[in-house]
Amino acid sequence: MDYTQGDDSPELLIADRYLVNTSQKQPDLSGCPAWVAQDITATGSTWLALAPSMPSPHFSDLMFFRHESVIGLHAHEYHAGSLWVLCPHPPGPSLKDNLGVWSESQIIDGVIRPIADALEKLSSMGLTCRGIRPDNLFVGQGLHQVVVGPLGVACNAEAQPVLFEPLSSAVCHPTARGAGTIACDIFSLGVLVLSLCIGELPLRGVSDKEILQRRFEVGSAEAYMQGHNVPAGLVSLLKAMLSDRPENRPSPNDLITIAPSKLFSIRPDIPARSPLVIGGVEVRTPQALAWYAGTYPNEFLSLLQRKIVSQWLHRELELSVMSSLIEQAGIAFLPSSGNKAVDPTTMVVTRAIAILDSAAPMFWAGHWFWPSAIPHMLACAEAGRFPPEEQRNIRGIAGFLMTSPEVFDVPSLPALQAKQINDLATDARRTGAKGMEQIRRVPYDVNVYQPCLSSRCLKERISLSAGLLQWLDRHVSEQELSADDLGRSGFLDEQMRTFLESHCARQGIIPLAQSQKAGLPSWLSDLTLMAAAQRRFDKTPLSAVAKRALSLLENELKQWRSKTTRAKRRARLFQLAETGNLTKFLDNVTDPAGLQYDRKLARQAEAEIAHLEKVLEQEPVRKAVHEKQARNAGEFFSLLIGIAVAMTSIWLEFCE
Repeated sequence: MDYTQGDDSPELLIADRYLVNTSQKQPDLSGCPAWVAQDITATGSTWLALAPSMPSPHFSDLMFFRHESVIGLHAHEYHAGSLWVLCPHPPGPSLKDNLGVWSESQIIDGVIRPIADALEKLSSMGLTCRGIRPDNLFVGQGLHQVVVGPLGVACNAEAQPVLFEPLSSAVCHPTARGAGTIACDIFSLGVLVLSLCIGELPLRGVSDKEILQRRFEVGSAEAYMQGHNVPAGLVSLLKAMLSDRPENRPSPNDLITIAPSKLFSIRPDIPARSPLVIGGVEVRTPQALAWYAGTYPNEFLSLLQRKIVSQWLHRELELSVMSSLIEQAGIAFLPSSGNKAVDPTTMVVTRAIAILDSAAPMFWAGHWFWPSAIPHMLACAEAGRFPPEEQRNIRGIAGFLMTSPEVFDVPSLPALQAKQINDLATDARRTGAKGMEQIRRVPYDVNVYQPCLSSRCLKERISLSAGLLQWLDRHVSEQELSADDLGRSGFLDEQMRTFLESHCARQGIIPLAQSQKAGLPSWLSDLTLMAAAQRRFDKTPLSAVAKRALSLLENELKQWRSKTTRAKRRARLFQLAETGNLTKFLDNVTDPAGLQYDRKLARQAEAEIAHLEKVLEQEPVRKAVHEKQARNAGEFFSLLIGIAVAMTSIWLEFCE
């Protein structure tokens, strides 16, 4: 069993094997806090213990990925329900402060080929790297061979600098980038290669906003390479790798087989002879116009409705098909089915951007994002990483995409966006929930490693149901959960309920249907959910939870008609609270078969009382006939006494 070395000790013993001293912090690795972990079963053996706060949804696959150019994961274990990842120490310092100038052969043999080989293997598994950046690349002492940090311990591309991201994700908020594609990794690799050629990062000291402006103005390759002396043999390669069109970038296999001075040819984008002015900025390509359309949507709509955009595309760039599609987008605001929840101007801008740049992310309600990133965006919103207004906007976008995917079902929608929207809507339907409950559920359903997002336990990183139950059992004191709050809101908050429901559903368990939950007080439905989770995930007693529920469940005993049964069950209730088995604890009060039998006996008793009352009503008549015989035999008084005793006994048992 996992345990800590005393309540106040900074040491954690994970899986009875790895001793972690949390007072000895190491530099973050792959976006995760890190500490040294000693393997107590092997003398002198140490690892790095990483504490992921939001692992990738693909962590299950990435944890088994092995390649000489990637720091592999040694093990993953849990402590108090929190995920810990063990990995080897990096072979040397990162490139962050130690770029230097590498020769062409060193770059090809120590960077391009080995990383491309890793990307090829990832691609064959349907995965991406999304972690090629200087602070996540390490070089052994005296070597010219780079190694990438562990994969999957942080969410995809979130820690990537704008400089290392292709435009298709650089325009997005870091949480909205999604898993991307291998072509995104090729771009990042291209930026790394260029940095090693010149011994520094391109556009050093330039703000992210200005980096994007320059890239849209002249293209990423030109913006990055301009003014630098790049080895002649790598110029064409870098222009291909840094192309803003994913289809122009070489594949990993192209790079594995690369030879010195190999030439790569790409079709260059021809800028317009006369620019289109929007927001005071001159744009000369459809890609630049797409980005500025999101930056200045009202001005773009004005240009669109006056057909200035379509005319510019046709006359200056000779893109007649694109011009026609743009003109149609300005006319047909909505699909024929219509949707009153859609702002027509929002839909126009969204569709126009998709037409102008098929590689661009989705733009909706002022946000650039990839639909596959929606679950992570929701998780970050619930974790308080956005202002309240932004949180509401993200929930609104997510809810609309999940419930109205047909609005985006148009030929002009890029295939990748269409697939991601469809996948998101499918994941949402599978939850079986609706409204806000569905929105809360999706982050947990798509990522089994997603920690509980409740503000009460967020910092604990709890991603196991057993861990949450044990945490709750330690935090249900009167000081932490008042009697009023317990009676009104229950043991769990919304995120805790959603977390446990998602984990139960993954095992095919539905503790309560929606109709059942609607008829129960919150504390009772919470106990039912916790009991189901305890049965499936953890046998550890939850005595503190049960004891807090005693007074509430005692009131529920009033539904039992038999006074004797109530007394017996009340006594057993206190015994069961000590054992902490919530299922038996609840069954003692909510036993359906027992309740049915109790009510059956109560009905029989009521019928018997009614019969006896009827007998008493008829007694004066019978008295005249049998008075003489009854007086002589004493039977009459015995009968009356017997009837009175029976009625009193029944009344005391079932009617008091």
